[in-house]
Amino acid sequence: MIICASRRTDIPAFHSRWMMARLRAGYCLVRNPVSRSTLHRVDLTRRNVDCIEFVTKDPRPMIPYLREIGAMGHVSLFQVTLTPYGRDLEPGVPFKADISDACEEIAGRIGKDRIAWRYDPVLFTHSIGSDYHARKFDMLCREASRWTDRCVFSFVDIYGKLVGAVANGVFRAPTTAEMEEFCRMAARTAGEYGITLSTCCETMDTTRFGIEPRGCFDAAAMRALDIPYEAQDVPLRAGCRCVKSIDIGEYDTCAHGCVYCYANRSDPSVRRSRLYCEDSELLWGAVMPRDRIVDLRGRDAGRIDEFRHPSH
Repeated sequence: MIICASRRTDIPAFHSRWMMARLRAGYCLVRNPVSRSTLHRVDLTRRNVDCIEFVTKDPRPMIPYLREIGAMGHVSLFQVTLTPYGRDLEPGVPFKADISDACEEIAGRIGKDRIAWRYDPVLFTHSIGSDYHARKFDMLCREASRWTDRCVFSFVDIYGKLVGAVANGVFRAPTTAEMEEFCRMAARTAGEYGITLSTCCETMDTTRFGIEPRGCFDAAAMRALDIPYEAQDVPLRAGCRCVKSIDIGEYDTCAHGCVYCYANRSDPSVRRSRLYCEDSELLWGAVMPRDRIVDLRGRDAGRIDEFRHPSH
């Protein structure tokens, strides 16, 4: 099975020591985000794990552990989000040049083909328009071409908690004309840097711009890397083409504070008040008397229910 760490939080950035403690222990517990009284015991030993996909905006804390992870026999993949936004939209995300440098170091260890870059979400504000994206995308393509040959993007979806941010003018979704202009620009620019561009869960047809709809790590990527995989029983969201994986994260445990993020649903003060223990079986919280623990191991493992989010 494939372990996702994680769509629900940034494990590399904030919980790398917990991750390593669980890999050493050979398992972790994950609370089902829908049925909260159900805990899944996920086998993290190499005999049951085909690869670990690290999803992050800051991979730097995982770098010291890459050698140990490799010595365990695990295969690592990285999905790194690198966007051109400032602290008004991404208050907790570190300096982007430092992230790019870290990605280059990781690529030197595991290979460029094992890192996917996400330019996601594409959004607009009073100061972020088409010209801004054209300048920044070119700059980031130049940086990212040192450590990857793949870029995945999607346009922001306005859902739930984002309605208020849009109403207050914090950001907005692009118009159809702006999306088309972005696609033309991005396809041309990515091609100049030798980067394959694809979309993630987009409803508009981008194939006319030479941009194929793909998963972040889809069947084609897994076949190219010779990693065993399974197709999803039910897509995580409409249009998702990612292969099946088991997510071991927990919502409301990321400190980046991005205003467009689906994974933090509570007030920031709630997240700051939470206590984390790197030796705990769970990323956050404790096993309660009413909890039921279900084992997940092997390639026939069931799927942990997902909160139905509109954007990775």
